Amino acid sequence: MATAPSLTITKLFIYPVKSLPPVQVSSVELTNEGLRFDRSFVLVNPPKDDSRRAKFLTIKKLYKLALFRPTIDDSWTKLTIHHTRATPSSSITVPLTPSPLSLLTNKTFEVSIFGTTAIGIDLGEEAAAFFSKHLEQDVRLLSIGGTGRREIPGAAYIPSQRSALSLALQEGLQPQRIRFADAAPLLITSTASEQDARSRLPPAHQDEDVIIRFRPNIHIDVKTQLPPYDEDNWSSLLVRSHSDEAQEVTIKCIFRTVRCLSLNVDPDTGDMIKRDRQLYGLLASDRRVNDKFPHKPVFGQYAFAGPSGAILRTGDTVYVTERIQRT
Repeated sequence: MATAPSLTITKLFIYPVKSLPPVQVSSVELTNEGLRFDRSFVLVNPPKDDSRRAKFLTIKKLYKLALFRPTIDDSWTKLTIHHTRATPSSSITVPLTPSPLSLLTNKTFEVSIFGTTAIGIDLGEEAAAFFSKHLEQDVRLLSIGGTGRREIPGAAYIPSQRSALSLALQEGLQPQRIRFADAAPLLITSTASEQDARSRLPPAHQDEDVIIRFRPNIHIDVKTQLPPYDEDNWSSLLVRSHSDEAQEVTIKCIFRTVRCLSLNVDPDTGDMIKRDRQLYGLLASDRRVNDKFPHKPVFGQYAFAGPSGAILRTGDTVYVTERIQRT
C-alpha cells in the first residue's frame, strides 16, 4: 500500500555518452542496466602501449565535455552530437544502436570505471577525429560491447554485491548491471531539493537550470508535499502509469549520492563556474550526510528499477512506499 502523497515524474534524462550532457525525453524504457541507451557510449584516451586498457574521459576533470550536445532523431536510430562553440558548425552522427556486424572487425578496449570493467568497441576514425579535434587530445568513441553491461561497483555503498542482487530478486526485479555509468543504474532527485540548491545561488542566478548540473535520470516533482532532501530517506518507490494502468514500476533507492566537482562546471562555457555559483561548496556547508563519505556533499539517491521492459513517462504518479528507518 502506498503510504505517502502522490508525487509525479516531471523530467526524464538519458545520457547516451558518459559525461556528456543529457537528452531529455518524455518516455523511456527500463532495462536491467538502467534506462534504455543510458551511458551506452564512452569517450576514452586509447592506451599508448600494447594493452587494451583505455582511460575514460570524465566531466569531473575535463569540463569541456559540457560543450557537446547530444540529440536523438524521431525514429530513435541516430545519435547526433553537436559542438556548441564550433565555428563553423560541427557535429557527428552515429547509430544509436550500432549493428554488431558493422563492428565485427573494429578494435575493442577494456574500460574500468570504479573498479569494474566493460568492453568498449571503437566506432571508427570519423568519430575519433571529431572528438580529438575539439578536445585537443587523442580520443576514441566506444560503444558498449561484450555482454553489454558490467558489474555494479557496490562495495562503496552496499555490504556486498550479493546483497544487491538478492534484494533485487526479493522485489521481483532482475539482477541489475550497468553500462558505462559510474556506480548505479539510476539517479533520483526531487524538485524541492532542486529549489533549495537554486536558492543558495546569488539572487541574479536563482532562475538558472541547476538540475542539469546534478545529472539525474529521474526528477520527481514533490510539489509542496515533501521538504527538500526528503529523498535522503526514501527506500522504495512505486510508479503507476496513466497510459498503462496494468503497469507498476518499483524503484529501490540504495545510496545517498555523494557529489563531485562536476557540480562546478558551467554548462554554457565548459569552464569552472564562478566561485559564488559553485554548487559543490554551497552544498558542502550542510549536506555532508553520507557517513561513508563524510567530506562530500549529497544530492539525490542512486537507485535501480524494474521490471525490465516497463516504460517510464513524465506525468507518471510516484508513491514513497518505504522509508529508511534510522535510529
